[in-house]
Amino acid sequence: MSYLSSTDKYMGHMKRPTSLICGVAAMMANKFNWSCLWTRVVWAGVILLNPGMGLLLYFVLALVLPKWDANS
Repeated sequence: MSYLSSTDKYMGHMKRPTSLICGVAAMMANKFNWSCLWTRVVWAGVILLNPGMGLLLYFVLALVLPKWDANS
């Protein structure tokens, strides 16, 4: 019983567009009318090629993009 509720919580968290990890690619794709799939593929490639810089840029965008959308 607790397994189902924890799975539902996890899936609910992953579907939210405002989550920090998955939301950045979705926000960028929405902002620039890009494909969400290809945006996520590019982010995965950037993080695999240069993990430190890729993750730093990813988290900076996670903080900046919501403010950018609010000003638009």
